[in-house]
Amino acid sequence: MAYTVKEIYPWLYSVCDPYNAYCYLAVGSEAALLFDTAHGIGSLPDTIMEVTNKPVVVVLGHGHLDHVNGAYQFDEAWLHEADFDVCRKHASEKSRRRCLDGFASSGKSLPESFDQDAYLMAGTGKLKKMEHGQVFDLGGLHMEVIGMEGHTAGSVGLLAREHRVLLDSDSASAHEWMFLRESLPLSRYIAMLERVIQLDFDTFFIGHSDEPKPKSDFLKYINVARNASMEKSTPYPVFPEFGGRFYEEDGVGIVFHEEKLDTNPRA
Repeated sequence: MAYTVKEIYPWLYSVCDPYNAYCYLAVGSEAALLFDTAHGIGSLPDTIMEVTNKPVVVVLGHGHLDHVNGAYQFDEAWLHEADFDVCRKHASEKSRRRCLDGFASSGKSLPESFDQDAYLMAGTGKLKKMEHGQVFDLGGLHMEVIGMEGHTAGSVGLLAREHRVLLDSDSASAHEWMFLRESLPLSRYIAMLERVIQLDFDTFFIGHSDEPKPKSDFLKYINVARNASMEKSTPYPVFPEFGGRFYEEDGVGIVFHEEKLDTNPRA
């Protein structure tokens, strides 16, 4: 089976792909919303039909391949314009081929009905420009787009107003990647965290685990980002060509590049 589905709340389901990338399906009385689309290996529409037959809106938390490469399976997908170029790169044939190669080398089997050629040539699908503050009304459930720039310039979260739950994709986590070329300076990331923690939510969910996390974890994320330095960090072994440095305290880590320590915020 390509995806594992779990009911978190009566209105919220996690959908996990074999690479441990999580999508979230929010279901209202009139429509459903899929937040992120993982690597797209296997049919997401068929998986969603196991939960609901309501019309589905697709929203992408940011432009990286493990969140956008299933978007082509739907008529359209909403993404913040600041991540359009990142999405085009990560949804390219080269990027998709690398994803399939990694899948094969891990010993995992592709779904029987999976069309590799269609996947390789799928591109981004039809992207729609999404704005901060935009609200998706699913019927008794309103999902508000929250700007959560840092990991990428166009990263967003979704706030389920009625339930005080935030979905944040890769925007804030206990192992945050802030060393990528498309990542913003840590000052911008910290400012975002300080803004978002003021919002009305109690619990949040990230893109690579479906365990509920308390809002108070944001304070840990802020502290580790504030205290990160070249002197206190160690080389990060993943993508060594990017020159990442890893700093950890209180069980929370951040991966950054020396250039991201710039105290003068800029995009």
